[in-house]
Amino acid sequence: MTHLKTSVVLDFLRENQGHYISGEEISRKLKVSRSAVWKEMQYLRDLGYVIEAQPHMGYRLSSIPDKMFADEIAYGLKTKFIGKKIFSYDTLDSTNDAAFKLGEQGMEEGVCVFAESQKKGRGRLGREWVSPKSKNLILSMLLRPSLPPTEASKITLAAAVSVIQAVRKTTGKTLGVKWPNDIVCGHKKVGGILTEMSAEVDRVNFVVVGIGLNINSVSKELPKGSTSLKEIAGHEVSRISFARDLLEQLERDFLLLKKGHFETLAKEWEDFSVVSGRRVAARVSGRKIEGEALGIDKDGALWIRKDDGLQERITAGDVECQWK
Repeated sequence: MTHLKTSVVLDFLRENQGHYISGEEISRKLKVSRSAVWKEMQYLRDLGYVIEAQPHMGYRLSSIPDKMFADEIAYGLKTKFIGKKIFSYDTLDSTNDAAFKLGEQGMEEGVCVFAESQKKGRGRLGREWVSPKSKNLILSMLLRPSLPPTEASKITLAAAVSVIQAVRKTTGKTLGVKWPNDIVCGHKKVGGILTEMSAEVDRVNFVVVGIGLNINSVSKELPKGSTSLKEIAGHEVSRISFARDLLEQLERDFLLLKKGHFETLAKEWEDFSVVSGRRVAARVSGRKIEGEALGIDKDGALWIRKDDGLQERITAGDVECQWK
């Protein structure tokens, strides 16, 4: 969202939200004509901002659209590097693809890509990710961790913790995580994390963390077995406010990871895990492994005690809980 003085005009309106501010004052501070101010107001209204205008009183911002505008996400964001540069789109093929290209171009760590919808959204193992337009969160974030490729899975687990903590802050509800990347409420899926990386044999060049979360959609708009924060909380959730909370939580957790404190994140992950202590079936390289999930180790791998009593370490694959 870019326009002549739009972000500055918005700042004036936000700082005085609930109060009128005269067009004359705005034009004087911006050093532009009253006509230019009027055009800015029209532009903002076209974007979905509700701006009242009263003769001799000026303009008043009444409400902000729940659209993933970069300016709105960045406003009041309390981070040092995550989200300091945000790209926001109405429609993309894939936010992960867009962030990956930025990584290849040398873009700094922390850049985020948001979209209202994707044409080719995907999840793990080549699955399609379906998300109704302008209802949910579609985010990809670029990171440059000092980790060997074998430890990149830690980032997925840390991101899952971030999502659940942000949801709890926003809604008061605590969701669960199904190893390695599904965010769930009971038996229903709420979101997922897709981590992709550019790496060499001994080092990671960059990682793209893709997060898809159902926020204000309803069950009939989603794949079978899915739900949303709106249905869980019983009310609509501000996507802008949630996005800010999530970026702040992601920075907190990624800094823990960078400082070598994965054990702290692993403990939080276990608190949210819906697989640990439960009978599961894992599919790994064409094999089916059944048994009790024991939890994750210091590297984020899942251990399963099989029916023959032997334990097996799972670093990748698909895991299904046997709920009954």
